[in-house]
Amino acid sequence: MVDTVRLARKYSEHALFGILLILWEAFILVILSVWAKYPEGEDAIEDGGLWYDTRDVSIMIFFGFGYLMTFLRRYGFSAISYSFMIAGMVCQWSIVCELFWEEIRFDHSFDNRRNVGVEQFLNGLFCSGAVLISYGAILGKINPTQMLVMAFFEPFFFWLNYYVSFLTLKALDIGGGIFIHEFGAYFGLAMTLFVTSKRTKGHSDNVSCYSSDIFSLAGTLFLYIMWPSFNAVTAEPGEQQVRALTNTFLSLCGAVISSSIVSRWISHGKFEVVHLQNSTLAGGVVMGTAANLNISVAAAIACGLVAGAVSVLGYRFLTPLLSQRLGMQDICGVHNLHGIPGVLGAILSVFATAGLGQHEPERSEFPHGAQQAGYQTAAIAITFGIAVAGGLLSGAIIWLIDLWSPVPRDDLFNDRGYWQLPSDYEWVVDREDSDDETEMDAMEEGGEKKRRESDKTFLRPQGSRLAEEKKAKADSKKGNMPPPKYNRTGSLIDVASAAGYADHDRRPPTVKRRGADNATSAGVGDAASSSSSEE
Repeated sequence: MVDTVRLARKYSEHALFGILLILWEAFILVILSVWAKYPEGEDAIEDGGLWYDTRDVSIMIFFGFGYLMTFLRRYGFSAISYSFMIAGMVCQWSIVCELFWEEIRFDHSFDNRRNVGVEQFLNGLFCSGAVLISYGAILGKINPTQMLVMAFFEPFFFWLNYYVSFLTLKALDIGGGIFIHEFGAYFGLAMTLFVTSKRTKGHSDNVSCYSSDIFSLAGTLFLYIMWPSFNAVTAEPGEQQVRALTNTFLSLCGAVISSSIVSRWISHGKFEVVHLQNSTLAGGVVMGTAANLNISVAAAIACGLVAGAVSVLGYRFLTPLLSQRLGMQDICGVHNLHGIPGVLGAILSVFATAGLGQHEPERSEFPHGAQQAGYQTAAIAITFGIAVAGGLLSGAIIWLIDLWSPVPRDDLFNDRGYWQLPSDYEWVVDREDSDDETEMDAMEEGGEKKRRESDKTFLRPQGSRLAEEKKAKADSKKGNMPPPKYNRTGSLIDVASAAGYADHDRRPPTVKRRGADNATSAGVGDAASSSSSEE
């Protein structure tokens, strides 16, 4: 009976997703059919010139963000494709939200058709970036309908913040350090309060593997290469744009250096790939607000060095603390990559505008002259407030949907629940074959095999991190056990259950392949006992 009810709810969730998406798309079509027009004349010429930089931003959103999230070993389809879907939905919805708030600000009649061209596509990509940042905080914990709810509500609050902080206060934010990174990070963290529970903590699939981390690094490289375009695309051509490109590039280089140094210092002399995947990009985030300002070349590098180091320390210390003490399980660590560096960049803009405003109060890029620093400070606070309020509202709706149609624990951080899977999906990571059986032989037999019990207990939640770390270190001295390690969301890896693995928090159970020696398999004891029993 329970299984029947669960199945009915799953299929009703599938139907609700389709119905809501059709209604949403129909609404967008109706609004744009009566409210939008193509740019003409000089507007069209100016708009078309934005396309080449917009293409770089598009690569970041559709490729970079999706691949950056592929670190979860069993969530590759969802990470890339959900990011693809979110960006496709938000880019359209963002146009409607942007036109609405601009109409509120400049023309209350709602009678005139407004231009929709490359500039609106670019703004839609920026809005998609904020939504994808928020999605990273709850990656693997929501179903497609909940994803739809987030993609619907967040752009509305994004453009509300744009209306208040940019159109009204005229705060400076050339690369979205405040409006994109700070907003997206704290919107997502607020939602985590509603989707974090005992079901999501200590999950065996909330872990990466070698190949998934390589795909994630590919996303890092694409984001890294395109980030100067992201920060400079809206800058005035000439000196401001050159400064934005130069400051962003040098800050990114500084972040690579500091991330590499600090990663080895705090990881027992070895590099941690999560730091190279994420903290190296903090240099681009920290330059988001002040990239076009004359802060000096050396200061740009210094900002990248600080942002990279702070981001690494955040992954090591702050993420476990937020998860264990406040119930904020930040899956991608968006607080360390976007939240903290975004706020640091915003604070940099306060000091930069205060200093430059005092020396040159008539600077054309400062709408409020010597008073610009105060408006920057107000924008930081307002953005944080709107992001948290919007995240709490969206999280509450997502929580209600979860009460009605929860994601089964076995399907968390996993493609299994919502995707047609390839033939080798259940075998590549989990399968341990005997000497005379290969993966392909087993697949040809048909039917699904029960997952290994050791895989189900691969991770486990713990209490105080410091207490567990102290206890584990004491045990390691007695029994020659490896030091305690944590996954990127703060869950302590069970050292005992993972015995026999090097870097056990990042390696899945060994797959037995044709011709492999028994001694190389993690389950050698079980395999040997089963062979002897058959004899």
